[in-house]
Amino acid sequence: MKIFVAIIYCLLLNQFVNGQNGNNSFPSQERVTTLMDDAMKKSDLPAVVAIAINNRNEQLVYTYGNAVWKENVKVTPQHIFAIWSMTKLVASIAAMQLVESGKIGLDDDLSTLLPEMAKIPILNNGQLVQAKNPITLRHLLTHTSGFGYGGTDEELANFKDSNWKYKTLPRRFESGTKFLYGSSTYWVGKLVEKLSNMDLENYFRQNITGPLGMNRTWFNLPDSLKQYVVSRGTRGKDGKQPLTESPDRIPTNRITDFRGDGGLFSTPEDYTLLLKCLLNYGTLNNRIILKKETVLEMSKNQIGNISMKDAGAYYDPGFCCNFSGLTSATTKWGLAWLIQTDDSPYGPKSGTVSWGGAYNTFFYIDFKSGVAASIYTQHVPFNHPETINLFNKFSKILYSVH
Repeated sequence: MKIFVAIIYCLLLNQFVNGQNGNNSFPSQERVTTLMDDAMKKSDLPAVVAIAINNRNEQLVYTYGNAVWKENVKVTPQHIFAIWSMTKLVASIAAMQLVESGKIGLDDDLSTLLPEMAKIPILNNGQLVQAKNPITLRHLLTHTSGFGYGGTDEELANFKDSNWKYKTLPRRFESGTKFLYGSSTYWVGKLVEKLSNMDLENYFRQNITGPLGMNRTWFNLPDSLKQYVVSRGTRGKDGKQPLTESPDRIPTNRITDFRGDGGLFSTPEDYTLLLKCLLNYGTLNNRIILKKETVLEMSKNQIGNISMKDAGAYYDPGFCCNFSGLTSATTKWGLAWLIQTDDSPYGPKSGTVSWGGAYNTFFYIDFKSGVAASIYTQHVPFNHPETINLFNKFSKILYSVH
């Protein structure tokens, strides 16, 4: 009897440990496809790609629709999407590589390295005043530097100065005092370029996208890849009109001012390689992009008691950035991404890190469960229910066997 009890105990303990380490299998591909197809019957989206991976080397892929909406070519994980602010994760990784190599500290004053950034004044009730606190890399990575966007702050949206000589809009507050999502990561990119003596395109290729085999991830797509760019669309200035295809599918202008906060094109397959590397704490196929302790640090609350409750209080309804349902009084920000502080009803556990791009591409990494997932659509406004609901459905299916 004692032996039997011991065996049962060991089996239960093993199941518990496996669950804690995320060693749960995904449901079948057939089940995922069937349930997602049912969900797509209620959606107006012409195309979607969703991918999930886990730390058992399992992968699930769901695709629906045509890459170019009016052409009969099915979308695949190899098609190319504008990922907008999912660029921020790549730029943040680049900065943390430089921290690892000792070229910069998270709390170093950046005034000498980036004087053009440090001189940008603060806009306060229509008045421009010089800042007192220095900006650090930690402030930039956590969006506590004071830099915003016209789509995240009303004063910035209405700001007009014909003599404005700076690369980004004014700051809105002293660094380290509040959270405002915006162009902080633009300056992260400029810092990476300054310290590495390379532009972001070449830095990413040499240190991140190249080593990971992300061969369709570029700011400036090679001509041979432009045929794989998917359609994208808009829902009008109020964000509530019928979805219509935009005419500018293929990029024509060559980028020279590379932005750490946006501008990359990538594929679901490529970006999943990055997520897989991070799920494995910085290593993929014996390529070490970041140290494990760095990924762990990036995934911790880095803003302390600063609240994200009002993030997204102002937004452009036809474009970006409504954060409703994404941020709250309890969510936090790490050194690259939002941190979920509660278990999601759709599966991801507390501590899950996530973010997305303006054209409704989203990802998350659930370290506790050993799962990473992402979804790719191409339409504005950001955080639209058509994509969010699909991603939640996809997640719920993934976790249905957990």
